[in-house]
Order: sequence, then C-alpha cells, then structure tokens
Amino acid sequence: MSVNRNSIIIFLMILLFQANIRISFAQFQLLPTPVPEKKLKDISKQARINQTPVPLPFWDDFSMAGIDTSKWINEGATQSFTVGIAPPSYGVLLLDGVDERGRPYSNVLVEQGITDKISSVPIDLSGLSDDEKNTVFLSFFWQSGGRGEMPDFNDDISLYFLDTANTWISVWNTFPEEIIEFTPEIIPITERFQHENFQFRFQISGRASGPFDSWILDYVYLNKNRNLNDLSFPDRALTKNNARPLGKFSAIPLFELRQATGEIWGNTGNEFKNLENRFRAMEFSVLLRDLANNSIVRTINSNTPFNPVPLANERREFDSNSFNDIELPAQETDYELITYLTSGDKNLFQIINGDTVFFENFDLKINDTVKTVIPIRDFFAYDDGNVDYSAGINQRNGMLANRFEVSNRVFVKGISINFTNFTQANSIIDLTIWRNLDENPIYVKEVFIPEKSSLSEFSYFELEENIQVEDIFFVGFTQFTNDFVYVGLDKTFDNGREVFFNVTGSWQQNEIVEGSLMIRVHLSESPILEPEAEIESGYKLFPNPVNDWLQIEGEIDGYTIYDPYGRQLNLPSETIGKGKMINFAGLQKGVYLVNIIQNNESKSIRVLVQ
Repeated sequence: MSVNRNSIIIFLMILLFQANIRISFAQFQLLPTPVPEKKLKDISKQARINQTPVPLPFWDDFSMAGIDTSKWINEGATQSFTVGIAPPSYGVLLLDGVDERGRPYSNVLVEQGITDKISSVPIDLSGLSDDEKNTVFLSFFWQSGGRGEMPDFNDDISLYFLDTANTWISVWNTFPEEIIEFTPEIIPITERFQHENFQFRFQISGRASGPFDSWILDYVYLNKNRNLNDLSFPDRALTKNNARPLGKFSAIPLFELRQATGEIWGNTGNEFKNLENRFRAMEFSVLLRDLANNSIVRTINSNTPFNPVPLANERREFDSNSFNDIELPAQETDYELITYLTSGDKNLFQIINGDTVFFENFDLKINDTVKTVIPIRDFFAYDDGNVDYSAGINQRNGMLANRFEVSNRVFVKGISINFTNFTQANSIIDLTIWRNLDENPIYVKEVFIPEKSSLSEFSYFELEENIQVEDIFFVGFTQFTNDFVYVGLDKTFDNGREVFFNVTGSWQQNEIVEGSLMIRVHLSESPILEPEAEIESGYKLFPNPVNDWLQIEGEIDGYTIYDPYGRQLNLPSETIGKGKMINFAGLQKGVYLVNIIQNNESKSIRVLVQ
C-alpha cells in the first residue's frame, strides 16, 4: 500500500511539474503567418510559367505590393513595407525562417538549417560582346534584423549563381551585423555564369523553428556596362509609410472625431533617399483625398521645395504643413493621404559611349509616391491592415485583449479580428469585453472563428445586445486550446503597450512584441437594440428582440428590411390601423436592419431576431 501511495505522489508531482513547465512557456509572442494552400498552388503555377529567360536589365526595389512573379521564383520570402529600417526605397524583401506556408521548417526549437530562398527567373546572359563580358554586375542592399528578429551570430545569408553545368555556386555570404544602415554589395558575374539560363539565388541559414532570423534585401539591380564602383543610381525614393496624422490610431470613429474638443489632425511626414552621387533639387506634395468620390479634401503641400537642396546620397526626414482644420465628412468614408516627390526621375537608363539608353520597362518614379488609407467610419484601429507577422498566446483559458479609450459613453456594435491561421477556422473562442481587467468581463459570447478567403480579411462579430462602455475598456477573446491562436500583427507602428494578456491567472501588459495587434472595436453613439423604439415623428417599433411578429405603430411611408448579410428581404406583413405587423417567424437568429421611411427621411433601427 505504501508503494502505491508513493507512486501516486510521484505521479502527481510529475503532473504538477509538467503543468508548471507549461505555464512557464505560456506567453504572448511573435509568430509566423501561414499562407493558404490555394495561394501556394497559384505561386507554384506562376513560377513554372515564368521560365522563359528574360533579357537584361533585371531591377526590383520591392516598392509595389507583393513579390513580382515575373521576376522571382519564391520559396518562403515575403514583401514588406514596414520591417526594414531606413531602406534605400519604399518596400523591401524579407527572408525570415518560415516556409511559404508561413510555418516553421522544424518543430525542434534549436534545429538549424537552410530556410528561405528566392531565385531570379532565368536571365539571358548569352551573346555578350568581348568588351561587355567584364562589365556584368549584380548589386543589392542588405540588412540583418530590421524590425524583425536579429539572426544569431552564426546565421548567414548567401548568394548563389547558376553555372553552365546547372550547378548553384556560392559567390557571397555574410553574417549578421547590428547596424542600422543597409549595406550595399556589388558582385561581378564572370564568364562562367554568362549563359542563356543564368539565375541568381538568395538563401538564408539559421534557426528553422520560426521567424527568429530576419534578413532584408532591397534594390536588386543586374546589368552590363557596369563596374565595381557602380553603386550610384539616378533615382530618388520615399522610404517608409506616411506618418500618422491621428497619432497612434490608424482609424477613429467619425462620431468620436466630431466630439473631439482639441486638435484632431496633426501633420504627416515621410523620408526620402537620394540614391545618386550628386545633389538634386526636389519638391514634395501632400494631398488628402476622399475615396468615396475621388475629390481632393485638402492640398496640404503643393510642390514644396526641399531646402537646403538634397545632397548626394542624402537621406532626410520631412514634415508636411499642419492640417488640424480639415473638415470632417458628412458621412462615413475613407480618406487617402498621398505623399509624392517631384524629383525629375525617369525610366532606368545608362549612358554608354555618350549616348543615353533608356529601359522602358523600369520606371524609377514608382517609388516616389506613398499612399495611406485613413478609414473614418465606426471603428478604432491601431493597425493599417498590413499583416507582417502574427502574434498570440499558448494557454488554455488564456486571454488576449487590446485596450481602447473613448471620450463619452458609447455602445459596442461589433469586434473585428484578423485571425491569420487558415487551419484554425471553426475553432471556438469566447469573444470578450472588459471595463476593467481586475473585474469580470461585461460581455462574453462563444463564437466560431469563421473561414476567410484572404490573409488581410478581418472576421467581424456583431453584438446582439447593448453593451455600454466609457473611458478605458478592453476588447479581445478567451481561447480553449494550448496551441497559439494566430492574430495578425502590423509592424507599421508600435502599439505593443496597448496589448494585454493573461496566461497565468493575472494580467500582464505586453512588453515583448512590437507592433499593432489586429483587433478592432466598432462603436455606436446610440443603443444597438431599442426595446421599444419611439421616434419623434410619431411611430413606435416593438418588441425588440422579436420572435415572431414585429409591430410598427404609427403612420409611415414605407420600410425595407435587411438580414445580417445585408440582403434585402420581402417579409409577410399585415396592416393594422395606422401601423404594420411584420412576420419574422422562422428566420435565423441575428441582428436585422429595419429602415423606416417617413416624410422623405429614413431611420435605421437594428432588431434582434431570437
């Protein structure tokens, strides 16, 4: 009996030890971002299509969204507008140690190996004259870490060339350096590699268990008639996203902006880099445009000259004029903030024997403009909608939340979350709202993570009861798995301290992960549901919630009804005196919209069908 008792005690101690280990490793942390299988198939298919050799030159500065499949065969790299620190131009290429599915190459935490690769499509280097053969060079800029994770000291990035025997030959590699500046490199392509199906490849080696080793590339240029000192480019470029005129927020509800008593807008700004080894006079303009009708809301700067004149290879930050007095729109819309340079840039060109040769397919003006969408709708957002990474917690019954603050009492209409792991669709979470993290939540609802079609798509959860908040409050979820629940992370702006998590029974403010967690809150000034909606013009709507019949009491000119998906319905109705009885029996549960028309004016009332 004593042996059995001792065995039980030992067994319980082992369980307790394992539980403690589990808790000690439970945390909020940066995660890779999975890519849906369909997208992988599309990428693979496109890579096979683009095998016809392309002529010189080859140039890409990654300033357009996505990786250009007419130039690259990708095995794990991503394009980013945020992860590079002071890049040569807007947009960079990121290699970060997760495969093209966004998954680690290994489940073993310390395993090392080759991870991301990206190869050029075949490039025709045959037919070069004897004078040209010694003038073919590949140049690029690289950075280790950036705003991602710094590689370990023994990790590396390598460059390979494909020779005539179809063998990949290493021609350059480097180890991480903790410097801010991008480092330029220029590599000769010797006759050994000058054939009609030449390719080059960047490849990283490091930890294979996640996005823990980040290498960044920019401004890749391959051409003939170059030399080892040819690292000057007739190009001026913007280098980052526009500064936020709404402070830490990318979006603020229209009604909240209207209630603001102090300054609403500030100003914006950006940064340019002169990539040429001589000075160049330049100007910049900043516009604010209403995307609903493409009208210009305000010209903030118009061809403002840079003073002093930008010097050779200069990098400079600049600010716009103040625009605090911007008129708010009459209804919800999206504004677009546009910053652009007037720099005299043209197509890529070379001067050969005194003649200027232009390459029509490469427009150096593409990196002179940066556009930022500013939603003015019903929600607060810290993120710009850019999914750079994911983040999450790995604890059953763990909780994750974003903090928000409002100026007056309002009602929560809904919550939007960007869940980035497509395989976690149909998993269950508890959608949760807290007034204070030291108290019980004021709203909890069990929901399924819905399926979605694109990585940038948010899942919207509409509330079906009146939840009032004021001052500071928190929005998030409770999970029921020890696996990470992946939520999008935007690196555009660091709002990491607005994130709170609970994996041990007590709440912690995030000091681990930099960026903006992609959880948004949608708000309304008025109650979401009105149990008995009485309008000043003399009609009344009840009951709300409704099971079968909804009554509109009073004279109205007409009405329309929309289901939770925005589809207009034609429901059976009866006229009773001066009102209507509308039959909602048999409809699925959810929030419906009743739009009542009277005296050429309309009033929308949300009705919950139980």
